[in-house]
Amino acid sequence: MDEPQSQAASTGRPDHVVPPPLLSKDEERVLDLYDELRDLEVKVALMRAQQNYTQDSSTSNTEESVRQAQEDASRARAAWLLRSDIADSIMTANPILKAVHGSTQSTPIESDLLPHIQARDATSITISKTASEIRKTVDSLTEVEAESLRVGRRNVELTAEILQLAEEAEKRKAGETDDPAVQMETARLRGGLKASRQRWKVMKGTASAVVAGSGVDWARDESLRDIVLDPEED
Repeated sequence: MDEPQSQAASTGRPDHVVPPPLLSKDEERVLDLYDELRDLEVKVALMRAQQNYTQDSSTSNTEESVRQAQEDASRARAAWLLRSDIADSIMTANPILKAVHGSTQSTPIESDLLPHIQARDATSITISKTASEIRKTVDSLTEVEAESLRVGRRNVELTAEILQLAEEAEKRKAGETDDPAVQMETARLRGGLKASRQRWKVMKGTASAVVAGSGVDWARDESLRDIVLDPEED
C-alpha cells in the first residue's frame, strides 16, 4: 500500500506535475527535423526578400520609406505565423481528438497526451482568469486616476475662489473698492477724521497744560490724572 507513495517521494516530483511524454528516438528525431524545417523556412524567406529587394535610386532612405519597409516586414511575419499556426493545428488536431475521446486506434504516445492536454486547458483557464483580473485592475486604476484628475481640477478652482475671496476681504479691510463714488466718500471721511484728531490733540494738550499749571494735586484725582497722562491715540 505504501509503494506508490515511496515512488512519488523517490522521484521528488509533486503529484500535480505532469511528467513529460515518453518519446522514442524516431519521434524525437521527427520533432527536431520539424524545428529545423521551421528555421530553414525563415532563412529562405529572408534570402528571398534580400534577393528581390531593389533599391530605387530616386528614393532616399527617408523616414516614410523606412516606416513602409517595417510595415511590409510586419505583414509578412504575421502571414508566416498564421500559416505556421494553421499547419500546427491541422497536424495536432487528430492526435488530440484521439487522446481526449480515448480512441482504440490511438498510439501509445497519443494516449499519453491526455494529461498534457488537461494541464494545458487548466493553464489556459488560469491565464484567462488572471488576464481578466488584470483588466479589472487596470480599469479600476484608470477610474481612480480620472477621479484624481477631477479632484485636482476642483481643488484648483476652489483655491482660485479662496484667493479671490481673500483679496476682496483685504480690500474691504483696507477700505478699498472699485466704485469711484465710494472711494471719494472714503477719502472725505478719512480727511474729516484726520482733522478731528488734530483738533482733539490741540484741545487735550491745552487742557493738560492748564491742569498741570494750576497747582492742583492732579495726581490724586483719577480724572485729572487721565487728562494729564493719558497717551494720545493715533
